[in-house]
Amino acid sequence: MNSALRLRLRLLGYAVPPGSSRRIQRWPLARSLSSSPFLAAKPTRPLVSSPSLSSTSISSQRWASTATAVKPQDEPMGEAAVQPEIQGAVKTGGPTFESLKDAVHPLTLKALTVKPFQHKHMTPVQAEVLSLMPELSHPYHPDTVASRPPRDLLVKAKTGTGKTVAFLVPAIEARLSLIEQKTKQAVADAGLKSDPALEARIRRSYPRQHCGTLIISPTRELATQIANEALRVAYHHEGFEVRLFVGGMSKRSQMRDWMRGRRDIVVATPGRLRDLLTSEPDIVNGLKETQTLILDEADTLLDMGFRDDLEAIIDHLPQTPVRQTFLFSATVSPAIRQVARASLDKKHHFIDVTDDSSPVHAHIPQYHTVLPSAADQIPHVLRLLIHDQLTNAGKSKTILFLPTTKLTQLYASVLREVSRSFLPAGRQTHVYEIHSKRTQEARTNTSDTFRRDTSGAAILVTSDVSARGVDYPGVTRVIQVGIPSSTEQYIHRVGRTGRAGGSGRGDLVLLPWEVGFLTWKLSDVPLKPVTTSELNAQVTALSRKYDTDGPKAFFKDGTSGSSRRSGSGPITNYNGPLLPLAEELDAKVKQFLPSLDSEAVRETFASLLGYYISKTPEMRTTKDVILQGCRDYSTEGLGLPEPPYVSDDFLQRIGYSDGRTKRWGASRNSRDFSGPRPSSPWLQRGRMDRRSDDSREFSRSDDRSFGGSSDEYRTSRYDKPAFKGRDSYEREPRRQESFGPRSGFTDGGFVKRRSFDRRDSR
Repeated sequence: MNSALRLRLRLLGYAVPPGSSRRIQRWPLARSLSSSPFLAAKPTRPLVSSPSLSSTSISSQRWASTATAVKPQDEPMGEAAVQPEIQGAVKTGGPTFESLKDAVHPLTLKALTVKPFQHKHMTPVQAEVLSLMPELSHPYHPDTVASRPPRDLLVKAKTGTGKTVAFLVPAIEARLSLIEQKTKQAVADAGLKSDPALEARIRRSYPRQHCGTLIISPTRELATQIANEALRVAYHHEGFEVRLFVGGMSKRSQMRDWMRGRRDIVVATPGRLRDLLTSEPDIVNGLKETQTLILDEADTLLDMGFRDDLEAIIDHLPQTPVRQTFLFSATVSPAIRQVARASLDKKHHFIDVTDDSSPVHAHIPQYHTVLPSAADQIPHVLRLLIHDQLTNAGKSKTILFLPTTKLTQLYASVLREVSRSFLPAGRQTHVYEIHSKRTQEARTNTSDTFRRDTSGAAILVTSDVSARGVDYPGVTRVIQVGIPSSTEQYIHRVGRTGRAGGSGRGDLVLLPWEVGFLTWKLSDVPLKPVTTSELNAQVTALSRKYDTDGPKAFFKDGTSGSSRRSGSGPITNYNGPLLPLAEELDAKVKQFLPSLDSEAVRETFASLLGYYISKTPEMRTTKDVILQGCRDYSTEGLGLPEPPYVSDDFLQRIGYSDGRTKRWGASRNSRDFSGPRPSSPWLQRGRMDRRSDDSREFSRSDDRSFGGSSDEYRTSRYDKPAFKGRDSYEREPRRQESFGPRSGFTDGGFVKRRSFDRRDSR
């Protein structure tokens, strides 16, 4: 038995005695993710918050990719070499990273096992992929094509399985091997046996001219995490650098780093990279000898409509088998198989480490609440937050998803104001805000801060920009207010909790007219009903118990002293009594609602109406019901004295128009949505068959744009609190028109996009 086969059998969990080819015993290949060393790993250097990455910038690890609720017919394609599937949960006792000592560079192994990762055992997907080392990282040579094993991979693995490390290790090893090969070739071409000066020159120049590995990621946040993870794996390789190309950042600075630094690994989003390929010849030249292409979150890339971009990018790369390709996906749908046929070599490995057809986060307790009325929404969400701060005392970390950017902004403003008096942690509660109106730098900084937050009372209020792939350690609960854009998006959102086998909980909060989405689109998801009265009773009981038994019954290190001071560590107790808070919550919210800024509420109403009109088929309801539901929400849920006026023209722009002439809402002299406004973002949000070719073309062009100033992501309205009386500022004069450009409020505060399904993905 040769050494390569012996190594592969050991990595797959077989005990291979020395000098024997017969006595082979199977080791159990599983471990407990709850005690995983991955969870204990902490960044040892500052977080990366800009695309200018170097080997001195280290960030927290990224684990996962994506999840989906529907399992298509999965099968290998062509001549794929199917790897053994690993069933069941991962348990302690699987293959260790130390077993790779004969297969990977010692410095790579040091990063994995010592610093910065300190890993011991591999996850199933890591064991399957890394068992193919070192052959997987050998450079391409035309003379060995027929005899060598497959180099391309199609990997089907669920979220939270450590896929990033699985594809980064072969990528880094392949880069090191290729540089060594080019160095030896240059010496041989010069007719020399050795030349230290020439070798040093080649080792310096080649990495600065040609890309080693190109990694395509669907979102900016995910791309940044992958880039940071690559730096961690290459921690001990001197001079190893990573380039990051994402939208929302300065193209000039990205190009400056590209021209000055090494191009060992390039991580990019499809839109920005395609833009650079069409405008920057240096990018084209630098990628034309790319050694490895990795498509991470391939199913998400297709869901977000990037197939054309991927094809255009691949056209600039070497063809297979010269180019090595890894394709990672949570599912292997027909669309994924098509991409695999076009990008992978016919002779490739198909690795499947999934265990069943259930949604990836089916182990997470998930609940849904259909509210009696819109007036119950904010009180119910606050009770969910109270419930989490009491059931996860000292470690509460919640993500609150909203369907539109405007509602995200409004909820963030509300929670910052009411948390100080309505939540157990009071002023110690940290409220974070992420959505597409914020600059990429602000989003990255907020994401990094929330990721590091260990206060025990953290809330991230976000749109779907944080739904896919982004890893936030320790999230105890995900709350979704309103329907998600799709079943898959629901699963992606829930996937922010319970990562890597951890615990968590998901809650879906719906208005009565949204229930059709629940029964039609989420019938296969294990959602349990919980009513507002049941949650109220639970919160009341927990509050009474806290007042009676004190902090020691809730906190691991409960004390009778005061709660922590800011920055002094996790919360150790709450300032009681809590029972009066729980009993008076509804009345206090009702008193608070009139302080909300009426214009911010009207703009939120407009955004919700446009969003839900596009979701009419999924909700199995009528547009009349949606319109009335949004009007009721603006008055009952957000405190407007009367519903906003909506003109026929505005309804037509959002795809509502059915030939009606009836006008809805208040009198004509009230705040209205009327008048021709070519710049209105709602022009692009109606039914596709009602749009002109010009509007579709303009929408696509605008959706793919990553440039612009930071003002593009801000509004004057949301630079201030969305309520009155607490902070001193003069209200802006009432505008004559409700929807159009104004100074400091680009396009009425809404950025044009192609569709709601993709509104926050970039």
